[in-house]
Amino acid sequence: MPTPPGQSSSQPLPAKELGYFKKIVKSYEQKQYKTGLKFAKQILTTPGFSEHGETLAMKGLILNCMGKCQEAQECVKKGLKSDLRSYVCWHVYGLIQKTEKKYDEAVKAYKRALMMEKDNIQILRDLSLLQIHIRDFDGYLSSKYELLRLRQNQRVSWLGYIVAHHLLKEYTLALAIMAEYIKNNTPPGYDFEFSELILYQNMIMREAGQPDVALQKLEENSTHIVDKVAYMETRANLLMDLEQPKQAEHVWRALIERNPECLEYYDKLQTCMGIKESAKAQLAMLDSLSEKYKKAAAPKRLALYLVEGEELRRRLHEWMIPMLRKGAQSLFASLVPLYKYPQKIAVIESLITEYVKKMDDEGYGKVILDGKPGECEPPTTALWLYVLAAYHFDRCQMSQLALNYIERAIQHTPTVVENYMIKARIYKHAGDYDEAARWMEEAQSLDTADRYINGKCGKYLLRAKRPDEANKMLAKFTREGENAASHLTDMQCMWYELESGRSFRAMNKYGEALRKAHHVEFHFNTWIDDQYDFHTYCLRKMTLCSYIRLLRMEDRLRHADYYYQGAKLAIKIYLRMIDRPDDMNEHAALIKEGMTDQEIKKMKKKLKKQKEQQEEEDKKKKEKEVKEDGLQRGPQLDPEVLLKTEDPLGEAAKFCHNIHTFGTTKVTGYALCAEVYQRKGRVLLALKCLNEGVKKDPNHPLLHVQKVKFLKYWPTCDLSGLVKETADELMESVYGKDLNPSALNEKFKIDHQHQFPHRLAYVEAQCALDPTISLTSWLLKSVEDSTVNERTLKMLTKLKDGIEYGKYGKWSKDENEKLRKLVHGMFPLALDFGGGVVHKPATATEVETK
Repeated sequence: MPTPPGQSSSQPLPAKELGYFKKIVKSYEQKQYKTGLKFAKQILTTPGFSEHGETLAMKGLILNCMGKCQEAQECVKKGLKSDLRSYVCWHVYGLIQKTEKKYDEAVKAYKRALMMEKDNIQILRDLSLLQIHIRDFDGYLSSKYELLRLRQNQRVSWLGYIVAHHLLKEYTLALAIMAEYIKNNTPPGYDFEFSELILYQNMIMREAGQPDVALQKLEENSTHIVDKVAYMETRANLLMDLEQPKQAEHVWRALIERNPECLEYYDKLQTCMGIKESAKAQLAMLDSLSEKYKKAAAPKRLALYLVEGEELRRRLHEWMIPMLRKGAQSLFASLVPLYKYPQKIAVIESLITEYVKKMDDEGYGKVILDGKPGECEPPTTALWLYVLAAYHFDRCQMSQLALNYIERAIQHTPTVVENYMIKARIYKHAGDYDEAARWMEEAQSLDTADRYINGKCGKYLLRAKRPDEANKMLAKFTREGENAASHLTDMQCMWYELESGRSFRAMNKYGEALRKAHHVEFHFNTWIDDQYDFHTYCLRKMTLCSYIRLLRMEDRLRHADYYYQGAKLAIKIYLRMIDRPDDMNEHAALIKEGMTDQEIKKMKKKLKKQKEQQEEEDKKKKEKEVKEDGLQRGPQLDPEVLLKTEDPLGEAAKFCHNIHTFGTTKVTGYALCAEVYQRKGRVLLALKCLNEGVKKDPNHPLLHVQKVKFLKYWPTCDLSGLVKETADELMESVYGKDLNPSALNEKFKIDHQHQFPHRLAYVEAQCALDPTISLTSWLLKSVEDSTVNERTLKMLTKLKDGIEYGKYGKWSKDENEKLRKLVHGMFPLALDFGGGVVHKPATATEVETK
């Protein structure tokens, strides 16, 4: 019989105080925290019980739930010291450590509590939940066995034990227990939970490498499976694993009949038919399916990606005309995969120009685009044709043509909101973020009730370095009277955090940018903690397949692009702190060359006064938020404190640890990590990151720069023993036999002489090897040279930023001006190179009219 709380220690309570203690526990369970504290006070003020350990522990637990973490910690530790023999004190201590994310300490505390009360169900549950959360599968199995021993009649106990064996890859035991459980718990009729159990059993069999048994059991239990799509997909995959393509083909065709828009089904069908290498056979298969399912768009769209020349032209014509008549916004999106091939781009362009010419020559009311006798094209066809043309020329970086066509679309129908959004998009791609934001505001004003347009408008304002206006815009769809930034952080709005961070970085507000990057890190940590509640929920609801997928998804959660982008933002700022500490002063750009000492002093005084005023305003705003909302939500980070860190390399390494430990799909992520670890002198970690990057893309420009830098650093490394052997193996894997950095860089230059990003990488690496070298004239020729590919605005902006950072050697004013003129000629609208739309100031009459 378990000892009740309040009597489990060396300090048993008398009847009256015991009644109060039970009320404390009840108040905690019902979340009546103030009532619980009142009863705790009554016990602690009783002579002889002022140091009662279990009461102090419960008081600390309640304080922790109220957000008073520091006070709670002190209270629980005090209670534990007063009564080290109480399982309640150790249990509560474990709960407190868990909320502080000190999981190892929490596990130790739970185990200590179980030593005193080994059959306590609640402690065992808490321990098992924490063990699965930290992926201690051996410990989880042991805890689940104890729970099963104590509660053999509960379904959750059996399922938890099966899941524990499955996660440990002990498939035979998991399947044996599962078979016994199913044998004794088969329902007579329809049962969704039993259906999920059958599918979970099948999942274990497939992972155990028993596809034949899995197929047999699936067929035997087919009447019990409620999710017929999951049944058919599983059956088809099993037939493919058993090399029975004909039977699998029938199942995939049946699935296509159910959902002819699922692209995965077409891919699997091609695999079954053995036609993945034959474009002609694939085309015949897609044509037969499009004939059978006339309303399905997927087979027609997939066929476009397989043909060329006149056949592509014919099929595009048949695809585009109905979409233009319908006004389908997704038309351009369906054509995007074709833009990888220059010949296919030419076919699309010729069709669009032909349609436009026909529309202009014959007029809206008389033209028939497909040439078949019948009714003339509706007026909206012309509108969507101009929109398609604008999309196409924008994609081809022909901004002026794209603007001409979207202007025609606006003149045709001035009330279509999407036209203004497309115009903003064109200006954004052309590099004029101010004009892009202006047109997006125009679009938002036409439909103020649309959340999507509001979000887009906020994003464009952030790109235009107008964060305050962006927050005002986004506040239209947040809770009334609440700060938009706080609300969006609360809602884990990841795009907002990243765009705000980049906006602040562009404005030299590196502290604010770092705060946003840390918000992204906080959101991912929150998502990892959020899985805690699902460990019991999924077992209770029998969604076991989804539960296993959830656990595996959480294990690779930081593969997400949002995490990589946030980490990259933070790492680059921390490296800038070391390389260019003067940049951390956001007003450094205002103090220009040529200013006298008196002018500089006056400017600094003015800036100091502005900063004090801003800090005062921020303080009042924060106090107001605390007063209105009670506790402040989300991470409370001070930008000034983040900037004043004494170890920026150590802070950067924290982000790098997650990238290289959990992995990333981005080569640049490994390159950044290698640079940080090299600077910290962590040779093996740097080599490991370089090796992972080489596996993904050995010729990536940023990775090449880091390879050259590390090769220069390598002779200074003093290694011995096993570390030296491991490093030598990794060096051979990354570099081969040639360890000459200059030779490696020259070879890279020759191999990739027609790629602009690779030319930039060559110059950056060369400047790292020899800081005195000057390659400015060669880079300027690269910008002019039409035979060099990928001279995009993005890459040219990177060149400009790199020059300011000092990556490409020293550039004179004349060389910088020459670069500006060259790029301005290529991209006349780019603000970074002196472009952009110039608006005439409004006259007095116009202002009065407005």
